[in-house]
Amino acid sequence: MSGNSPRRALNLQGVLKYSVEHTTNPEADAQLSTDLDEEKSQFLEGALNSLTVGASNDFKTALEILDSPATSIEEKKESLDHLRSHIDDIDLANALAKMGGTKTLIRYVTAPERELQALSINIVAEMAQNNIFCQDIFTKEKFLPALARNLSEAKSNENIVRCSIYAISSIIRSFPPGMNEFKRINGVKALLPCLKSANADVYIKSAFLIASLSSLDKSLRDAFVNSDAFSILIENLKPIDDFDVKQETTLHALSTLSTKSNLKLSAEKRKHLELTLAQIISKNKQNEDCEDIVNYAKEILDNLN
Repeated sequence: MSGNSPRRALNLQGVLKYSVEHTTNPEADAQLSTDLDEEKSQFLEGALNSLTVGASNDFKTALEILDSPATSIEEKKESLDHLRSHIDDIDLANALAKMGGTKTLIRYVTAPERELQALSINIVAEMAQNNIFCQDIFTKEKFLPALARNLSEAKSNENIVRCSIYAISSIIRSFPPGMNEFKRINGVKALLPCLKSANADVYIKSAFLIASLSSLDKSLRDAFVNSDAFSILIENLKPIDDFDVKQETTLHALSTLSTKSNLKLSAEKRKHLELTLAQIISKNKQNEDCEDIVNYAKEILDNLN
């Protein structure tokens, strides 16, 4: 699952409902088609329960392999791959958390074996996405401090940083306790160096998260501005004349932060920013693909004035 794509909402109960609704005889009487076939329902529910039990047993085996010092790196990788292939379903993600799988995952989030570490972090991200139950467990079991420490590797291991930003976002988004924990561990300070990464994906993910958090929480917006995020973002702003995702994300973040009145800009920096924004608007206002870019630039100018 990609870092910004919405979590698939379909769970086992949804599968059951869908299966029942889509296996009726099309030639049956309209009234009869609305009645639940009890035998069919019991069969499908039993089959799905069997799948859940089977997956849970597989989870236990995978966790035993991951917890054993005698198993190889390849065996551990295969076990993590197996977990990841199933936890896209919310019910199975919760089942893995309930059986203590998070205690195994927390060890691998900071593991020295980079491939195992990246896999584990992505599993955390996908379990937490739009899932309050898992968000709560990951917050209470202190995953956020471990993930924030990974961000310090912005120059040495971009993939780990990219995965960690994804996991942090999944844990705290639309979950106030996670957001409060992010503040407590000074997540702003941990995230800021990612804006200086030469890796475009790391930069884009960090800028997008800054924009998202700042739009949701005024105190975080102020903390990012006070930590000089606005000035760092400005350095990445270029008056190019075509759509560019880095440009759009930079403008998105700047537009959100610019709602704070004290941006700590010198007169020279402010003048340069206004000129750059005017150029961006002029070069892209006729390009439909750049509509958001132009709108963000206009919002920033309005806020500055």
